[in-house]
Amino acid sequence: MIKIIHPIKEIMTPEEMQKAIIKNLPEKTGKTLEEWLVIAKSLDTSKQKELVQKLKTEYGLGHFQAQVICQHFFTDKQP
Repeated sequence: MIKIIHPIKEIMTPEEMQKAIIKNLPEKTGKTLEEWLVIAKSLDTSKQKELVQKLKTEYGLGHFQAQVICQHFFTDKQP
């Protein structure tokens, strides 16, 4: 039997992945990164792990979406 190997899809760098997640936030979540940063600030936590968990459980975000928001929030990329 011949096994057909599908061509590998284009692999994104971490930076490209982060840009794609940010670009797709409005379509996937209904909110822009800036709006999510305001929400993150309102959750009043100084711990990244806790903020990721709150965004996932209280707002239904995926893990990588929550991680990207937190990375921006905790690196002073806030609005």
